[in-house]
Amino acid sequence: MRNLKIQNSKLDYLCTSSIEYLNMLDFSQTAILKLAITWSGNKDRNEGTVIPKRTLVTLSDYAHETLTTALIKPFEKSEEFFYFHHDEDLSHNPAFQSCMQIFENPETLSEQAATLTQRFYEFSSSPKIAGGEFFVALFDAIMLQDEAVPAIGIFKIVHKDQYLRVERSTEQFALNVGEGIGTGKLALAALIFGVDEAEGYRILATDTITKKDEVSAWMLQFLGVKPIEDNYFNTRHYVSMAGGFINDKAGIKFGLDKTDKIDLLNRSSAYFKDNDIFDVNDFANAIFPEAEHQEAFKTYRDEYVEEAAAPLVDQFDISKQALRKSAKVFKSVIKLDTNFDIYVHGRRDLIERGFDEEKGKPFYKIYYDQEE
Repeated sequence: MRNLKIQNSKLDYLCTSSIEYLNMLDFSQTAILKLAITWSGNKDRNEGTVIPKRTLVTLSDYAHETLTTALIKPFEKSEEFFYFHHDEDLSHNPAFQSCMQIFENPETLSEQAATLTQRFYEFSSSPKIAGGEFFVALFDAIMLQDEAVPAIGIFKIVHKDQYLRVERSTEQFALNVGEGIGTGKLALAALIFGVDEAEGYRILATDTITKKDEVSAWMLQFLGVKPIEDNYFNTRHYVSMAGGFINDKAGIKFGLDKTDKIDLLNRSSAYFKDNDIFDVNDFANAIFPEAEHQEAFKTYRDEYVEEAAAPLVDQFDISKQALRKSAKVFKSVIKLDTNFDIYVHGRRDLIERGFDEEKGKPFYKIYYDQEE
């Protein structure tokens, strides 16, 4: 294992309520200082945990390079940051407490890895969580906003890859199938940076096995994190809210047909793409031409904020990454039975909806200049 010393660093952060935190991550100088490996099974199957007497492992230079690449892969394109959270008090969050102990004294990593493993096991009842290794790593020299920041990585292996192993002898070769940990993007991963301790540390986290409408055992129950209310947060929620208002509320309240709603969706998408700054009044005026529609949108925004417990601001810098990840909200497709799909990218005036009395069926009429 490389013998490197953790350098403590303090960063000056931007106000996350109105200015986007610049996600400048550089892993090129990252090193694993310590690595503990345990095993956690599925609680519903009573598989238990395995905590060896020595959880710390030694890595060769090649293993160190390969493992470092695998462990940082889930975070290479991340932009949404989280904090540890607890409804009563942050000090009551066990994952936060374990990380604080490791940052204060790296020699406790082995002990805290065992604690974290046992805690995760308590929430591992989902059939999607198969038994697998549990990694806790201490990193040095992760560059965050051009500053070297220590970090703790927590990873749960869910999927194993199969591989072919050829065994050679003078008599003949033998081909066997083995199973091992893949070096692709890990499904359950968290990277906790040693900064912003008072707020709950700055965290990148991912869970690719839990659907959006399900409670994440990894994110909510085990880690206990909540998104930081920055520009990524605001962009993601406003995109979702605008789509919800147009698709679910405006159509019923104002009698809009499918083409009218798609026109509003296209204009909303264009607003987010063409502007760097979002302003709720400017957006309402630009998308909804009538004052009644504008007021209905703002009322819907207030209801959304209350129901989602998302304290959205009125103005912020638009996060283009959050927009890319949420772009499907502005899906502009008219599906007609199982025969036709009409993709509408603009020009509401070039598509008409009507009803054919003779055939007894509704129809769409589309005007165009040329066929490709």
